[in-house]
Amino acid sequence: MEFRDGLPEDDAGLLRRSIDAMPLGLITLNREGVILQTNRFVSDHAPSLRPGVVLRPALERLTHREMVDRLLIRGEITTFPAEPGGTEHHWLAWPGTNDHGEHSMTFWKTDWNGDMNARRAAFTMAASHELRGPLTTLTGFSEILNMDTTNLTPEQVEATRQIETTARHLAVLVDDVFDLSRNSFGELRLNICDVSPGKALDSVVAALRGPIEERGQTLTCEVENDLPLIKADEARTTQMISNLINNASTHNPGGTAIKVKAGIVGDRLAIEVSDDGDGLPFDPPEEAFQTFRRGAATTGDRTGSGIGLSVTKLLIQLHRGEITVDSTPGEGTRFTLWFPVTFRTALTPGDPGPI
Repeated sequence: MEFRDGLPEDDAGLLRRSIDAMPLGLITLNREGVILQTNRFVSDHAPSLRPGVVLRPALERLTHREMVDRLLIRGEITTFPAEPGGTEHHWLAWPGTNDHGEHSMTFWKTDWNGDMNARRAAFTMAASHELRGPLTTLTGFSEILNMDTTNLTPEQVEATRQIETTARHLAVLVDDVFDLSRNSFGELRLNICDVSPGKALDSVVAALRGPIEERGQTLTCEVENDLPLIKADEARTTQMISNLINNASTHNPGGTAIKVKAGIVGDRLAIEVSDDGDGLPFDPPEEAFQTFRRGAATTGDRTGSGIGLSVTKLLIQLHRGEITVDSTPGEGTRFTLWFPVTFRTALTPGDPGPI
């Protein structure tokens, strides 16, 4: 090799050899998400990711769509095999582009393997099953006791009511913890189909209006006419709306008015749940989304776990949407779920290429 002023003449060749010697995969992409260049680690460990290939479809052949969204849209470090049936690798899409609109992503080997993941998943499933069994029994017997309380003292009536309420709360808590666990490993999936926002809201409001009115609160719903169908998971959409309505009711006193609205704003569907209650005891209010974060308010039923809003946030992110919150102490709170109307084009600047 020839040197000039102490530096090698073949700068480009030296750089290429150095990149090929790196113990991680380096992929360069254009603004359309097409692979421009890879190093030797990529060709050795992920041969399907070669120049000229569109990145997203290639990654979705290695893992599922929700995992790719986490990597490309949300910018998270994810873990999945670099080739079908291969060993696990960590993946990271680097933010930002150069002057030509090109950007990079990397992946590297991890000591996490499929057997470890299977054992972890099996433990989580078993623990969830073991917890749900006694909770179902506890809930069932408490419901039977509450069906006829004529032979119970006032103290016993209150005790059975508290048992049923607590059992139901624990059942929800188990489900939420299970969802958070699955999401942390990228295993939480959606069953995407055509969903009518109006029908989803009607079913949730009909189910929750009775218990809310028993607390001395009101629940109203206002939906724009002719809302389009959205691509979403119907059960998870219902879960998110229910979480927000229950949160507004549980954490506010009697007399609180809860309002649900749905309409199109730009290219997104907005589902808003607002109340005129005490407001969130957080500054900023976005702290409410932190797992197990609870405020020290003095009114309402403060037995919540601090998980429901965290689960709602992760679920709307899986739908390629977002959740926002506004709250004023003493005046109330407004949560808004933002769904993309066109699911396949719900991109953010960090996502290379069409979905």
